[in-house]
Formats: sequence, C-alpha cells, structure tokens
Amino acid sequence: MWIKPQVLGLSNALWSTEQINPYFILQIRRSETGGLTSKVLGTLDNVLDSKPFLYRILLSVAVSDEGSYCIAHGKTREEINADWIWLTRNLVPVLETIEDAQDTAEFARAKIESLLAQNQPQEEASKAVVKFQLTAEKFHRIFSLSEEDKLVNYYSCSIWHGNFPKQGWLYLSLRHLAFHSYFLGKTIQHCVPWTELVGIEKISGGFKVLTRTEKHTFLFFFNLDETLHLVQELSKMAVKSLLNGVEDKNEYYKFEEEFINSDKNYVQQYIDAKAQSEGYCKRFNLPLWERLDGFVNCNLWFPYTKTDVPGRLYCSPSYLCFVSKYDIRCKVIIPMNEIAVVEKVNSSVCPEALHITAKNKVTFMFGSVPQRDYLCSKISDFLHTSVTAEATGPPPTERGLQVQFVDIISPRQAVKEHLWQLHFSEYGRGVCMYRTKRLQELISHGVPDKLRAEMWLVLSGAVFDIEKFRGKYEALVERAEKVSAIVADEIERDLHRSLPEHPAYQSEVGICALRRVLTAYALYNANVGYCQAMNMITSVFLLYATEEESFWLLVSVVERLLPDYYNKKVVGAIVDQNVFEILLKENLPDLHRHLAKLGVLKMVTMSWFLTLFLSIVPFSSAIHFVDCFFYEGTKFLFQTAIEILRSNEVALLSVSDDGEAMQLLNEFTESISNKDSIFQPSTNSNKSMEVGLLISQSYRNFGHITMQHVEKLRNSERLKVVQSIEDQDKKSVLRSVRGITSFKSNEIDILYRKFQESRRRMTLASASKVNHVTGRLLLDMEQYTELFSNLSPWGRGCLNTVLAARLFVVLDQDKDGFVEFPEFVFGFDIMCSGSVEQKLKLFYYMHLDETQRSSVLDSPSSDRNNGNNNNQGNTGYCSGNESPASSLGNFCIFQSSKLIHCLA
Repeated sequence: MWIKPQVLGLSNALWSTEQINPYFILQIRRSETGGLTSKVLGTLDNVLDSKPFLYRILLSVAVSDEGSYCIAHGKTREEINADWIWLTRNLVPVLETIEDAQDTAEFARAKIESLLAQNQPQEEASKAVVKFQLTAEKFHRIFSLSEEDKLVNYYSCSIWHGNFPKQGWLYLSLRHLAFHSYFLGKTIQHCVPWTELVGIEKISGGFKVLTRTEKHTFLFFFNLDETLHLVQELSKMAVKSLLNGVEDKNEYYKFEEEFINSDKNYVQQYIDAKAQSEGYCKRFNLPLWERLDGFVNCNLWFPYTKTDVPGRLYCSPSYLCFVSKYDIRCKVIIPMNEIAVVEKVNSSVCPEALHITAKNKVTFMFGSVPQRDYLCSKISDFLHTSVTAEATGPPPTERGLQVQFVDIISPRQAVKEHLWQLHFSEYGRGVCMYRTKRLQELISHGVPDKLRAEMWLVLSGAVFDIEKFRGKYEALVERAEKVSAIVADEIERDLHRSLPEHPAYQSEVGICALRRVLTAYALYNANVGYCQAMNMITSVFLLYATEEESFWLLVSVVERLLPDYYNKKVVGAIVDQNVFEILLKENLPDLHRHLAKLGVLKMVTMSWFLTLFLSIVPFSSAIHFVDCFFYEGTKFLFQTAIEILRSNEVALLSVSDDGEAMQLLNEFTESISNKDSIFQPSTNSNKSMEVGLLISQSYRNFGHITMQHVEKLRNSERLKVVQSIEDQDKKSVLRSVRGITSFKSNEIDILYRKFQESRRRMTLASASKVNHVTGRLLLDMEQYTELFSNLSPWGRGCLNTVLAARLFVVLDQDKDGFVEFPEFVFGFDIMCSGSVEQKLKLFYYMHLDETQRSSVLDSPSSDRNNGNNNNQGNTGYCSGNESPASSLGNFCIFQSSKLIHCLA
C-alpha cells in the first residue's frame, strides 16, 4: 500500500533487508524472522496493540541526500510483492534514464505521491477505523474464522492461566468469544462459540465464562460494565439462534451494512440501541417491532397532584412514553396517531414546555424538554403524513360470552364501575391516560366485568396490534382448514377441558369460538402452533372480549408478556421456574431449603405460571390475578406465588413428603374466595382467604421484586436451561444413530456439531418452511452442499456441487427439500467408511432416475454386524435394523455387481 514518502533516520533498526536494487529496498520486520529479537518484538506488539506493518519499501539513501524514504508498507508478503514488482517494472526503467541523483529522488517521490492521490478514496478513513479493520483482519487470521463472523469489539485484559494472569486481548464477534495472548514466544489462545456458553458470572474486577467443559476467568478491564454488557447481549443473540434453530440473518445484514463505513464501536452501539429498544417495548408493552429513537430527561405536570414529576420522555416512530424517575407506576403512553394538537409553551413557571392534546381531550404538559423543537417537528411531521381519523368514543361495554351465559350480576359491580368512571374522568381513559398508583389500587381490587376487556387490551398493548392489523383475524379464520392435522387434533382434545364448569363452554357457541381463536393463532405463529394451557387462558379472554380481541390478547401473552412459555420445550417457563427458586431462596430461605429437599417446587408452580393460576384457583378469584398480571407482567406471578407459599410456610415446614405438600397447597388455592362474586368455592371457611387480601399482602411483602432483577436472573438462567435442553436433544439424536453407523462416538459428535452450526445458518426463507413444532433436525440444500464440500472426500473436485445435489435428492426421502440428521450420517458413512462396492452402489444410485431405484443401500456398519461379508446380499441398513434411509427403495445388487464387473 502506497503511503506519503516519509524520511527515516535509521533504515535498518528492527528491520531486515530482503531485496535491494540501486533505487529501492524491500525490508521485513524482525518480529517475523525468528530468534530472541522476534519474540521480544512480538510480545511488545501484542501487549501494546501496536499492530505494525510487517513489510515496507524504502527509497534508497543512495539517491537522496536527506536519508531514506518509506514509500510503501504492507501486512502480507503478497501485498508488498505487488508494489515491489510494479516499481521494478514501471519506475526503475525510468529512473535509470535520469543522471542526477537528486532529480532521481525528487521524481520518485513525486511519482509515489501521484499514485497515492489517484488511489486514495475521496474520504480518508479515520485512524480508529483503520486500526479496527486491522484488528478485525488479525482476529480472523489468528482464529481462522470466516469473514461472516464480524468482529464487534475487542478489549485489553488478562486471563487467569495456571497460577498467574496472562495479559492479552479479548475479541467479541457475532459468533465467538476469543482470547489471544503472546508473551516471549508463548501463545495462549481460546475461542469459544457463544452457543457453547452455559454461564456468565460477574466477579470482582472481571467475569467468568463457563462452558460444558471449561471455565475462563477474565480480569483487569478498563471498562468492565461495558464489556460485560456486550458479552451478555451477544450471548442472548446466541440463545435466540438456539431456540429458533436459525440465525437472524436480517440482524446480521444490518450489522454488515453499517459495518463498512463505521468506527470500531458502531456495531456495539447498534447492539446497545437494540437492547434499549427491547427494554423500551417491554417497559411500556409496545409492539416488538417499535424502535426507540431516543430519550430526554424532563418534567411532566400531573394535574391530579398539581406538581411537576421528574422523569424520562421516550420517543419512537409511533409513540411518546414517559415514566417517573422515582415511581415507575407513574407513566404515560401517547400514540402519535392519538395526538390532536401539539404546541410549544414558554413561561417562567414551565420553561421549554411542550403541550400535547390527545383526541380524547386529555392534555399533557412536558416541561424543561431539552430537544423540544425536534420533538415538536417530529410529531408535526407524523400528523401531516398520517391519515386523519375521527376520535372514537368509549369501547362497547357488553361483549364476550359472559354476557350471553351469565345473567346474574353482583351488586358490587355497580359500585366498582362508579369508582372506575370517577377515575376515568380525572386521569383519562384508554391508552392516553395517566397511569398512577391509584390505577394499581383499583386493579388489585378487580376490574369491573364491563370494563375488563377494555383494560386488558390497553394494559397488554393488544390494542396496538388490533389497530395495525385490522382484518387479520378474519383472514386467518378463513384459512382454518390449512392448519396441520396434528395441531388440529391437539386443539380438539383440549376444547372441552377449558373451564368445563362455565355455562359458555357447555355450549357449542363457546366451544366453536375457542376453536376458531386457537386455530387462527396456530396459523399466525406456526413456530409455536398450539401448546397446552393456551386453551385455558383463551377461554377466559373469550368470556369478556370478542373473538378478535381475544386473539390479540393471546398474541400479547404468548409473544410479549410470557415469551417462550408456550412451545414444545416451554423454555421460558423452565427459566422462570429457576428464577422463582432463586427469588424464593432470597426471600424465604428456610422454606426454600425444605421444599427443595422434598422436590416439590417445580411440580407445583409450573402450572401456576402457565395458566396464570386459572388451573388451581377458583375462576371468580383467579380472574383478579389475570387483571393484575396484565398490569404488572410476570413480576406479579412471582410475588403472588411466593406469597401463597409464605401464607402456608408454617404448615409446609411441618410436612415430610411431596404428596402432603402438594395436597396442602391445592387445598389452600382452591379455598381462595372473592367477596365480590356471587359464586363462592365450597370449602372450609376457616381456611378460606379473600383474593383481595392475598394480592395486597403480595404487594406489601414482595412488591420490592423488580423486573430489572427478574430480567438479570433470566439472562443468567436462560443459558443453563437452553444448553441443558440442547444436551438432552443431542443425546437422544446421537443415541438413535450410534447403532447403525460405523462412525465412532467422537466422530458422530463432530458431525452433529457441524450439522447444527450449518442448520442455524439456513436462510430465513428455508427456516420458515421448517416445522419447528415437530422438533426435527433438518438441513436445506444450500447448507448441505456447504458441508458436503468441506467434509466429504467426494466434495473436493470441480463437480462437488453436482454430486452434493444428486446425493441430497437421494437422501431427501419425504421430498420436502430437507435432509434429517440420520440421513445425513448415512450418506457420510458410506462416503467415508464404506467399502468400494458400497461406494460404487451409492454413486450409481445417485445417477438413477427415481423410478429405477429399487433396492436398499447398505451401511458400512453392516460389515461389522455381519462379519465383513459385504457380498452376502444384505438388504438392511444393519443386521435386523431398518435403515433411516431404508425408504430409499431396493437398490438392485445385480445391477451394482454388473457395474463393478464392467468397471473392472
């Protein structure tokens, strides 16, 4: 690479000459020449992160009175040789025609400067960009990783190695955590895929990274919090790929797109922004696609207290949200399309103020807004470009199956409704309301039946989905026949188990409505499909909301409020059970120790969380839990479950077996009553507890549990749970193929790991076709071809893609465009371990039409099981066992023998 000619005082210090001519000198840095000097320089370069160029070209001192000039440098021999060859072919012949040495030097310098001007980009990259790019190249070179594995950031730190810390560099990429240290000729190098991590533990001055077999301790960071945050975010991305079975290529494309012209921290900034957006959506229950633009600290005038409340105002493309600095219950959500008027206000009492009037006539006064002009222009632009919609009145009060099937109304309902109407008149109604501690108090006493659907939709954020996807539910219902037969059967089995005591579900009206909503969701989210417990919560939604509203309430619960709960592996529920145990240990250590000894915790509380207590608490009382859940989120589930155990602590500590503990808890939960309901559980009144009292005690005793603490514990436990599930799945898959292949256990393990890595890199289009509900391990043509080329002995020629395509068609028995792991192993088994005859059989078989394939291919393992008698006419994959690829048909051994005879 050409550089501006620079005068050098000592041309040979730390450098050795490789080539020389009368005008130029090509030198190599002595760190690359071996010996003690090489080790010392290598150590200094690594510790100081100097990343020097290894080669350079000098304009010889013989033609310059000022000394030698450095005119080019390079990182590789190929790069510097290209410049050297250009000089010898193009510039040296010209310099030979110039007689004066000074003129020769001036001409050479002018020529190099002109070359530099021609090749220099329009905008020079900053030194930080160049340094980061050099580091990225070094990272990929040291660890032999693909360019797709983008480096995110790197940090100077030490790793605990043996009995002493070793200084080096920690590299964090999209797929790996890596460490490299070079000291006096000794190299320490570790490279851990994010998907292999089982734990991240913060310690004093650093953190530990745990895998299944290793533990690495990193210390002495300049910015530990930043490093640890980035490590946690990248590990969360890896967990997401493990759960979904495929990497999010859209995310990686965004990384790559912005990576080219960015400084070294841009990818990290993107990750931070993404994490902030996710936290923003969770805090205010907004749609997951909403992206945070920014936030400012300001004040909001609360008219009911006549005070300015300091807090933070968040701005995103479709929403303005405010939360108090001191009380997170004080918050405001203003959809942009609900804003009627926005104006600037200046006064001595409220400087730099922004006054917003919503369509429901509720006003908001934000004071001391630092970027008021920007916010005002953003809102104005949105109002100009959006379609003007008329303000809608209050939602219908009578909807849902409850109105149709239950005529008796509790007298207390009218009192509750009156209190809520007073609240609406003072604090606003709908999405644009002041959410305060008073709202929490009203909800904890139960929402009136007529207002329940409205409040559920507002608190859960489902109201935003309904507005954005009008007509979506009806379209899904029309496609109901397209749901898979397996899912339809599962739904059908559970329909009559959903609140069977309620009159609505003793009628076909309720059953049909429930069937439509569950089937629509199975079509809407095919990766989840249907999971038990979804029927229970949906049946409750339908009692108070319309079918469309119930559908979007189900979406909000499954995808936002309780993510990863409702799938075949119930990962989210298992993670939260671990979190619940930790919280119980923190708050009730004696009870936790006793119940852990009995082994009763997970047996009892799993169903509590999955069904929102609807399966164990009488419906009239459990409905209050649902109200609070939509307001508080999973925090309420944790504090309520702990309160139930605390209320029975004395009795539970006295039991000696799990059956007795479960019976005690079941009796207690079944006796929870609701004084506002006309239907009361028929239980011993002495043991009965009023639901309002239970909820108030849960807030008083365990309201200190925060979602920030819960999320921190979730991040820690999620790694362990996901890896544990992966290990179980791996054992099951490997056990199914060990007896029918000649590969050794460690070889099968390697194939499985490579198979999984490729599977996660499938395109989103291919991944969307995979039926995740069945849990099958599948690989598409593109990824199979990649593995075939990299691993197979047949994949090294110029026809590797053709052979891979032919073999893929042979192995893809159900013709769905995917190959399963047993089929994958079967093909590699023959290619790597099969006899000559078996390989010829397979090769010949690959070139037959589908109608011509008529006999079974033998696995190399059949040689061992049959005493290596390959020519005895085996027709099975191995003795007595059916091959995973036995449906290949019966490949004619006579034809194979004839082919061998002809080739011989």
